Amino acid sequence: MTSREHSATLLSVLSSLALLDVAHSQTSETPDFNLGLNSGVERRKERRSVAREEYPELTRKLINPLARVLSIPTSFEYLEGAGANGNGQSFTIRIAPRVPFVLSEDWHLISKTDLAWTSQQIVVGTSQQEGLTDLKQTLFFSPNRSLGWGVYWGMGPTIALPTATQDFLGTDKLSIGPSSAVYKQTGPWSSGILFNHVWSVAGSNDANYVSASRIEPMIAFTAPTATTIAASAEINHNWQAESWVVPVELRIAQLTMIVDAPIQWSIGAKHYFSDAEGTPEWGAFFQITVPLGMQP
Repeated sequence: MTSREHSATLLSVLSSLALLDVAHSQTSETPDFNLGLNSGVERRKERRSVAREEYPELTRKLINPLARVLSIPTSFEYLEGAGANGNGQSFTIRIAPRVPFVLSEDWHLISKTDLAWTSQQIVVGTSQQEGLTDLKQTLFFSPNRSLGWGVYWGMGPTIALPTATQDFLGTDKLSIGPSSAVYKQTGPWSSGILFNHVWSVAGSNDANYVSASRIEPMIAFTAPTATTIAASAEINHNWQAESWVVPVELRIAQLTMIVDAPIQWSIGAKHYFSDAEGTPEWGAFFQITVPLGMQP
């Protein structure tokens, strides 16, 4: 299946989700069509209202990577304009569960796992690759109390495991390095920055040595409707190749209720700035985040 077919499949999935949302909203005791449409709009508003009333802090916690909330974000991403000729495409399904652990009365641990499946074509020459990418595991040790003024911080290791199932989908190296995060939340505003750097410590002798840094600044505004608008960037620097890749992202997210459980959906787009050959030009994505173990 090509990336275009995958993107068509993604659009089909998104359409189905949207229709499911509408259909769920239009469930009514009356068969009248117009009343059903009006009822659907009201039910969507009601579900969002219930979500923000029963889980008033959940939207802010989902933005904060150091918050103690168990969640499973799953994203579907399409990228265009990659490869030497700018004709490459890729489709990625990414799952990134975030799991909190209580260490003591004063400290907790946040585990974030990032695993993706990618299908790409004309990104490397005229070839096509499809399979798993490298798995990334990050641990943040963070105090339960903020520093004051709504500022939270965390530090820990990042490990990149060579789990890619095909060439050009991973580094073929085991890499380890430090990670840190600082986030501030005041009223409807959230902002922060993440940093990590990894060096390869083992792996194939034929693979390139890894020395890479990533900086992720972010700012977000959450409206009283539990709608969040966020802007962020991923500043990636490859110290071996002396190259930069910086995708800038804008997204909108909404907290709602599905089958009496909170769920957040988000859509967004990104544009790439880079001095590295073969970098994509732009991308679009859709994400569903499922918080688990939440109590009203």
